[in-house]
Amino acid sequence: MPADELDELLRDRFDLERADLIAALKTLPKHRPWSATLNVDDARLLDAAGLPEDRVAHAEVAADVTVHMARLFSTAYTAAEVADGLGVSASRIRQRRLNYSLWAIDDGGSWVYPAVQFDLADIGPGTPLAFKQVRGLDQVLPQLLTSGLHPAAVASFLLAPQHDLLIDGRRVCVREWLLHGEPTAPVLILIDIGEWASR
Repeated sequence: MPADELDELLRDRFDLERADLIAALKTLPKHRPWSATLNVDDARLLDAAGLPEDRVAHAEVAADVTVHMARLFSTAYTAAEVADGLGVSASRIRQRRLNYSLWAIDDGGSWVYPAVQFDLADIGPGTPLAFKQVRGLDQVLPQLLTSGLHPAAVASFLLAPQHDLLIDGRRVCVREWLLHGEPTAPVLILIDIGEWASR
């Protein structure tokens, strides 16, 4: 497939640029099927239990994660944009990245900041970008980011409706919960439960 055709398909089907796709693919672990090969007895046991190998499922999951990561990269802000948007210095942004109170992902040697953690301020057309971090995320992110989750899992945690977070009887995501002014304690409990369940 010619490069221009790939670029056109990425824009048309996913509204993504090639650089976003490449950055997303670099976040995936290398797929080495031979390193996970089971011995014959183990393979038969899993097959008998109804758990056969499913290469299509692996490809679907990898494609899903790649698209989510590409979207994170394509909508992320640079460190300079975050500093300007928050009205702070570049060194303050670096400090907050290092103490995990701002979420940054490595984009080929430079740091970008996923947009999901910010709430844009509507200050009118023609004015510089201005935003604030979603209230409470500075308390949630250090616990979430030090747990070793893949960036796609962090985004999913922030954006997927949670059973334990209800506003007017409706399940909401962490981001919406915090934007609504709800307390951070239930979110921190969700992170603790997630770490416990994954052990």
